Amino acid sequence: MSQIRWLGHAAVEVLISGKRVVIDPLIKDNPLSPVKLNYLEGVSVVGVTHDHYDHLGDTVEILKMNNEAKLFATFDLEMYLVNQFKVPEAQLIPANVGGYVEYEGIRLALTKAVHSSEHSDPTGIVVSDGRTTIYHAGDTGLFEDMRLIGQVFQPDYALLPIGGRFTMDPKQAVIAVDMIKPRKGAIPIHFNTWDMIRVDPQEFVKGVKEKGYEAILLQPGQSIEL
Repeated sequence: MSQIRWLGHAAVEVLISGKRVVIDPLIKDNPLSPVKLNYLEGVSVVGVTHDHYDHLGDTVEILKMNNEAKLFATFDLEMYLVNQFKVPEAQLIPANVGGYVEYEGIRLALTKAVHSSEHSDPTGIVVSDGRTTIYHAGDTGLFEDMRLIGQVFQPDYALLPIGGRFTMDPKQAVIAVDMIKPRKGAIPIHFNTWDMIRVDPQEFVKGVKEKGYEAILLQPGQSIEL
């Protein structure tokens, strides 16, 4: 069974082609998280879009819990974690923004994102099994190259931040959906975790539907089958 499960904030679990991929795993300090950290025992890949604490989250601890798990992020961020936190190099999937990287039956890619980051450029992450493709935009503002991301990767599902202030707001995220053109649905993330990013997600849902796309509003812990 393949699925997407929202774990609150920007943390997302993807089950695809027999692999468990978790992206931006903020769990312990995530007030919306429906799970404890031990839920992520046995994950296959930890994807990190950038090094802000609410996205890097519990990555190092998860990798220590799962010796066979791999880290997928920009090579600069990976090497920072190797040097600063002694993450073993054997757990890295080296990459940068570009094409797909094949890993045991799944394909992973990093995309551009417009944001800030201390140790590496921020990114989005694409996960695919060749049949279903998921695009997690990470933290980003609206930018024109989202059209290219849509054209190149043709995602079935797009997970987009809508909280405003640090990322796109609901109106901007609706424009992003229209540029990316996800074939099966757009899922809002990175909102209502704290008061500074509190928005009405129905504004996003309404706008997406008006553009002719499917909006999928999840509650933390909810999942959809792919």
